[in-house]
Amino acid sequence: MYKFFWRITKFDPTNRIKGVYKNEEWTSISEVGRVFSAEKFLLEHYLETESLYITAINLIMNENNLNTIQVVDLEKYYFDVEKAEFRDIYTDEMKSVYNSVKNGDYISMYELKLLSQLILREKIWCKFQSREMFVHFGFDYYMYIGSVKECKDSLIKISSSGLFVESFESPYLEE
Repeated sequence: MYKFFWRITKFDPTNRIKGVYKNEEWTSISEVGRVFSAEKFLLEHYLETESLYITAINLIMNENNLNTIQVVDLEKYYFDVEKAEFRDIYTDEMKSVYNSVKNGDYISMYELKLLSQLILREKIWCKFQSREMFVHFGFDYYMYIGSVKECKDSLIKISSSGLFVESFESPYLEE
């Protein structure tokens, strides 16, 4: 099964004391407009970080030679795009995949991107899995990935992007 496990986040692990993150940073799209460390958190900052997370998933999928992955434990939350904050960032494709995805579906990398965006924006939740890897999203913008491969090249690229990679087993992993 999976041999390698990582927590991949925007959070610098040197800012944790006994496992608790000590700096006040944004953890949700709902915090756009708030001030963190004397800087206003803008939608463009959110979208840049979201893109880094999705790129990290794609890198590890590519290193595992995957172009599809399965949706597991899908939960959909009420989502009316017309009433959504920042509704302009929700594409027709995103709305379509939200409405059509079902638990157990095998999805393309493009659909994975759309679903990951919806997860990070707190509109759905699910896990992605295959024999080669899994992706889990946790609270407060945490992401966990496991793989049968070490994925050294991907991890170097992910770390260079500004995200932090730590060896860490997903708390959402089922035995």
